[in-house]
Amino acid sequence: MLTVKEAVQTAMDLLKDLYDTRKFEDILLEAVEMADDGRHWQVTVGFSRKALSENVMEAIGSKKYIRSRKIFRIDGNSGDLVSMKDGEPSF
Repeated sequence: MLTVKEAVQTAMDLLKDLYDTRKFEDILLEAVEMADDGRHWQVTVGFSRKALSENVMEAIGSKKYIRSRKIFRIDGNSGDLVSMKDGEPSF
């Protein structure tokens, strides 16, 4: 069974593998929870990124950031990704 630290590290590694995290700021662990079935970890990672604008010049100079979250459901035995979703954690 993965430890909580291993589950969190797996989620962080997946975020970096799946996204260009150079565009993200303040990548932080926001929540971690063992599922009721005792077989899966749910790890929520939050990050800030520049808000997109349709106006190219406005987007270049923008200092507006939005907070986003990714929720990773990790198999507690194998460490494999079961699912990844946007938003708030829920079971």
